[in-house]
Amino acid sequence: MQRLSRNWFTPSALAAALLAAAQGAHAAPEFTVQRTAPLCAAAQNPANYNTKYLSFFTSLVQGQGDWMFRTENDLRTDFGTNAYGWSQLKRLRDALKARGVELMVVYQPTRGLVNREKLTPEEKAHFNYELAKKNYLAAVAQFRKAGIWVTDLSPLFDEKGVSTDYYFKADHHWTPAGADRTAKLVAETLKEIPGFNDIPKQEYQSKVVGLLPKAGTLHKTAAQFCGNGYATQYVDRYETEAAGAGEGGDNLFGDESNPKVTLVGTSNSGPAYNFAGFLQQYSGAEVLNMAVSGGGFESALMQYMSSKEFQENPPKVLIWEFATHYDMSQASFYRQAVPMVTNGCEGKPAVLKNKVKLKPGANEVVVNGKGAPLRDLRGGDYQVDLRLSDPSIHELKTTVWYLNGRHEDFKLEQSDRIDTGGRYAFELRNESDWADLNMLALEIHSPEQMPADLSVDVSVCARPGKGGNNLTAKAE
Repeated sequence: MQRLSRNWFTPSALAAALLAAAQGAHAAPEFTVQRTAPLCAAAQNPANYNTKYLSFFTSLVQGQGDWMFRTENDLRTDFGTNAYGWSQLKRLRDALKARGVELMVVYQPTRGLVNREKLTPEEKAHFNYELAKKNYLAAVAQFRKAGIWVTDLSPLFDEKGVSTDYYFKADHHWTPAGADRTAKLVAETLKEIPGFNDIPKQEYQSKVVGLLPKAGTLHKTAAQFCGNGYATQYVDRYETEAAGAGEGGDNLFGDESNPKVTLVGTSNSGPAYNFAGFLQQYSGAEVLNMAVSGGGFESALMQYMSSKEFQENPPKVLIWEFATHYDMSQASFYRQAVPMVTNGCEGKPAVLKNKVKLKPGANEVVVNGKGAPLRDLRGGDYQVDLRLSDPSIHELKTTVWYLNGRHEDFKLEQSDRIDTGGRYAFELRNESDWADLNMLALEIHSPEQMPADLSVDVSVCARPGKGGNNLTAKAE
């Protein structure tokens, strides 16, 4: 590790750095540093990673020089998901395919797979690289079995002899160079997708526009435990533009461009790392970047699918980038994501519908058989669409009651990093012992800090291809 000396940055050094930047120089600043001892005992104790934020870094290990790794996320050997997760990914893919959208996943490899040469000899001996590689490739094969396009990124593993590393020394993001190398491989897969050749193409150019500083998240966590300071890492920053666009040349797409490739993903797809730009450079296709920083596995996808852009003009290819540590078997995610592919109950006949001003506590918003004959609303055939008058609500608790007395508490929750528009949709429960239950009522519980005059529009409708039997039923 390295720690800054007390007098590491003098006024003359600052002036020199500013002058270099003004002259367009992109060489990383040089600092006077001094070595510190290996990670302190507190950082090596997994029990200390006891908050949601800290758990993301369980547990730090020292690599060579200033490199650090996380045992759970960077040095993992298990990849993919369980049988349920694979089946639900295929269900999501099939729903998108029915709308003419090809789903493509960028399954970002771990720091251990790519940069294991930066581990110390001791940690390298403990890391089962061959097992990790085998399981990563098995996950790639499972994506393909589900009909999902995915790039095998194993040619990037165990990199040696590169001028700029794939990952930052002590940050969970890839460097722009890592994004570049990934995009080059992903673009080759993109070109294999049926219909991609019909998408308008243009030449794109990426160029260095300055320096990207990175105070690594792993370094920050180590400092929180140990009190050490670490030098900021600097790498080249890139931007991409259509050839000739910066010189007043004609742009093939113009101001009313209509990209047929959309990227949803994590902060790795944000502008700092230029992944979308590199995809354009290597594929020639315009890419609509809808990534969300800090939104995790599903937020960018959910925000985009609920948008007017997706519903009125879905892309030919939807690229979904995420890291390997995310849980792909979250039932609540698929129950919300799949209905949103076809816009919930929008444009579909509602078998139950109501608008209610919410009061504190539980609110009965729709009741099967109230003011109308009782309907057969099998859990396996129906879905719910909610539209809140205040889009700032990112968490909502519901209770679905069934005629036999059973009920399910279902929590709707989206990241506060996205704009939900106040829209939530979800499928009724569909497991074997729930699918045939007849829905009786839906309750919505008021948010903890409920805005004044909060109201909700509620619709219950059949899932696509379901709900054909709506004859009057007898109460149980």
